[in-house]
Amino acid sequence: MRSRFCGPGDDDETEGGFAGPFGGFFGRHRGGPFARRRGRRVFDSGALRLVVLGLIGEEPRHGYDIIKDLKQRFQGAYAPSPGAIYPMLQLLEDAGLVTSEAHGLKRLYTITRAGRAYLDESRDELDRIRAQIDEAAAPIGEVAIGDAIRDFRAALFARMRRGTLDETRARRLRDILLEARDKIEKL
Repeated sequence: MRSRFCGPGDDDETEGGFAGPFGGFFGRHRGGPFARRRGRRVFDSGALRLVVLGLIGEEPRHGYDIIKDLKQRFQGAYAPSPGAIYPMLQLLEDAGLVTSEAHGLKRLYTITRAGRAYLDESRDELDRIRAQIDEAAAPIGEVAIGDAIRDFRAALFARMRRGTLDETRARRLRDILLEARDKIEKL
């Protein structure tokens, strides 16, 4: 089956996923939607694009609003960078899935009919990704781990920004971080 979004020579099926308007950016990829490459990525690019399109489908949004929404959904433990979101918004616009309008220094993104149709076609995949987001970000009992991660990161970066680490303190900090990592891995 060929998608109306595929270009000449594109097939609907790429490595495990639907080609969509981006020749394979949407859909499942190796490792699923939460692929971790070298432990650093929360989403694969296809899953994030579909989630972003879904957010714009709920209501028109600015790029900053998308970043803020995702950060809130992950209790502050994850937020996509502007360097990931803004080029993606341009890609969505270039594909005709969203339009944008300048509002002062910001751009407001709105889903198009083609974007809505793509969301309808991808509803099962988007629902599956959202369920995984909810599961990954949900508090366990009364414990909201994301808040602790956010506070930890803030303390670490504040300490490093102060610029008062000499070699001895830097080694102690590194040892604390390695010990914490080891304890987490043994849980």
